[in-house]
Amino acid sequence: MAAAPSTTGPPDFIGVGTQRSGTTWWFETLLGHPQIKPPRGRRKEQHFFDRFCAQELTDADVAAYHARFSRGPGQIAGEWTPRYMHDFWTPRLIARAAPEAKLLIMFRDPIERFRSGVPHRLNRTAGGRMEAVTADAIERGRYATQLRRMLACHDASKLLILQYEKCVADPADQYRRTLRFLGVDADHEHDGFERRRGTTQASNKQPLPAHLMDGLRATMEPEVARLAEMTPEIDVGLWKNFAHLRAENALST
Repeated sequence: MAAAPSTTGPPDFIGVGTQRSGTTWWFETLLGHPQIKPPRGRRKEQHFFDRFCAQELTDADVAAYHARFSRGPGQIAGEWTPRYMHDFWTPRLIARAAPEAKLLIMFRDPIERFRSGVPHRLNRTAGGRMEAVTADAIERGRYATQLRRMLACHDASKLLILQYEKCVADPADQYRRTLRFLGVDADHEHDGFERRRGTTQASNKQPLPAHLMDGLRATMEPEVARLAEMTPEIDVGLWKNFAHLRAENALST
């Protein structure tokens, strides 16, 4: 009997955030599941919606996006572009192009994400100016602001909030949690959790000057506090730069 043909259509899931938070590792982990398929060409980050900051998204564009996702019977397909959550125009476009897609978000201590993101961008941007890259890295860490934008266009039931530090500490549990959310077999055993978690910037990280660290904490603290209020899944005690917020919250309750 011939195998059932593959079909194309809107992605079943889209990872929308955040850069330098273990998303490559987690996406590759998900692809180890026989029911989960990548986009055509296997490229994790499609960056499909980036250019629509300056042009209209047409029905032909939407059809072209759908054509990137092929899956067989009983399979699902998706992508993970971390900047989707950062770009203010993208949540509404996702709601149009893939209204039923489930959305994945991975958060990481925003200061550790900053320390990884700046050298990552400088390595990839020829002639990049430090001040521009730094400003962009700060904006990418405004998690609560970005999450509110997503929730303005998507029901909370469609979002899965993951925390990088939890995934590192107990990957099997968070893997099963992700599979259940995606609606595939959650009993599948994965044996590759210890593989390299994306491209590391550990060798490029430098201690931050005191004035910069103080400025980052002052900028990010309100965002982290609001995120903790919005998402019970986030344990700020796992973020060494903001662990004091958990203690303060405990005292106020």
